Amino acid sequence: MAAAQKVIMIILVAVIFISFFLPWIKVESPAVGTISKILTGKEQAVISGISGYAVPVLANSEESRFMISVIKIFNPGITNADKKSYLIWVVPGLAVLILVIKLFLDKNKWVNLIFGLIGSLIFFVAVYKLNTTDLDKLVLKVSIAPGLWLILVGYLGIGLLCLTNFVYLLRKK
Repeated sequence: MAAAQKVIMIILVAVIFISFFLPWIKVESPAVGTISKILTGKEQAVISGISGYAVPVLANSEESRFMISVIKIFNPGITNADKKSYLIWVVPGLAVLILVIKLFLDKNKWVNLIFGLIGSLIFFVAVYKLNTTDLDKLVLKVSIAPGLWLILVGYLGIGLLCLTNFVYLLRKK
């Protein structure tokens, strides 16, 4: 991997890893907002900013009903959401795994193609899901926070970097 590409890849993985701990979503409730308006004079209260790290922690705690209802906004048919929520910890792990493998197998065009497609697909599938999910539910209003967007842009960057390297390796021969 060229020195500049290595630095960019490390930065992208660091952005993904750090963003995993930043808020991904903010959840508001009109009912809480009414109570809050009476108490504080503000229109709506933000119940919580939830990071990727916090999803399984909340889904498996006393507040699990709240977190599971948020998870069901994004995946209405999910069962065992509390246990499946731990899969979200794959997000930063996958980025680190891609970095480590790319450090050793960067000259392999197929590794670059696979990681390019994985990074790009994560971005496009997630953006499609976010754009087609009704985030304005009756009781909970969910908005996407910067942490999730940073992760998606990080994966898109990894995808584009790997696809660019794939094309370079194809032309090199």
